[in-house]
Amino acid sequence: MISAPLPENEATRQQCLDELRILDTLAEQAYDDLTFLAAQICQTPIALVSLIDRDRQWFKSHHGLDAKETPREQAFCAHAILGDHSLVVEDARKDKRFHDNPLVTGGPNMKFYAGAPLILRDNIRVGTLCVIDDHARPLSNLQRQALEALARQVVSQLELRLQLQALTRLDHTKDEFISMVNHELRTPLTSINSSLSLIRNQVTGEIPAQAMHLIDVAYRNGERLLNIVNDILDVSKLEAGKMEMQMSEIEVQAFLQKAMELNRPYCETYGCKLELRPIDSNSPARISGDENRLLQVMNNLISNAAKFTHASDTIEISFLQKGNHVHVGVTDHGPGIPQENQKDLFTKFKQVSKDSNAKAPGTGLGLNICKLIVEQHGGTIACESELGKHTTFRFTLSA
Repeated sequence: MISAPLPENEATRQQCLDELRILDTLAEQAYDDLTFLAAQICQTPIALVSLIDRDRQWFKSHHGLDAKETPREQAFCAHAILGDHSLVVEDARKDKRFHDNPLVTGGPNMKFYAGAPLILRDNIRVGTLCVIDDHARPLSNLQRQALEALARQVVSQLELRLQLQALTRLDHTKDEFISMVNHELRTPLTSINSSLSLIRNQVTGEIPAQAMHLIDVAYRNGERLLNIVNDILDVSKLEAGKMEMQMSEIEVQAFLQKAMELNRPYCETYGCKLELRPIDSNSPARISGDENRLLQVMNNLISNAAKFTHASDTIEISFLQKGNHVHVGVTDHGPGIPQENQKDLFTKFKQVSKDSNAKAPGTGLGLNICKLIVEQHGGTIACESELGKHTTFRFTLSA
């Protein structure tokens, strides 16, 4: 018996196999289906997905064979991973590498072997899809091609597993980042802004005008940083589905009036007014939702309208119930949004026009947060705009 030499890239190959975290895992139907097909096509009693470990070959799928592993030194597959093409041994008794191999002289009495290498990225061969018979026989060209095609499907399963491992690591890193942002950024920023607020209100004593100006600058920028941090945390939680919604019945008109009162002082700083359009309805419209999160949507839409429109504009808040849906709109009469830019409105970190938003620059997260909150309520949000006339952001929720 001649044992196969180690591949030149053995260390890298073994590292890739370890990254798969597949050794000694439970059976999976996807792999079992492929070995079943390989046995049927090649007309053999045994088909295996064999992975070559440091000192063994381990079978992720073992159709027609009870054993789950054998020593690497006896593995035909250890020879097959040395090349890029299928290894076919028509009669192992006549091959000096295998004629006295215990797998040939004893169970499972291997006489015929054909193995297609499983080749991953960077030409890394982690194992084979192989078929085995207890009598000598040829393998037709079509059978060989089919075996190699099925081996590529095994590779697809393995690569998908690697991608899932990478996504899991990325998700863990993201969770660690969110925790860091929350504890290492938001907590001290909140403390700093609270202290600045007390100083601005002269709780600690009278402040000279020049110092007050500097304190105001620091406070405003601290508020902006805190808003950015909160937006990042909100997007991360919403995308991960980890933001809990406190659902309750909401009377729409009262909800919108509350949103207007909360945002009226902000709009007045830009010379804008808020107006709730008259509603023709015999019964009040109601929706089910998280009032605080839906107020967050309204705050974003109203503040955007104030920032992007001209002074003295009246921002219109409207709602309409049609059947089982309530449509809420926020309309300004500013410059409008070009059609080609509207597709990016709800994309994370996308800002349509930084020039027109110079009055109060944002993070590009507000509309993305609106979209995620509305969608988590089972609704939709969209924009309608006509250049030089108006822009309406409208979201729709079930009544």
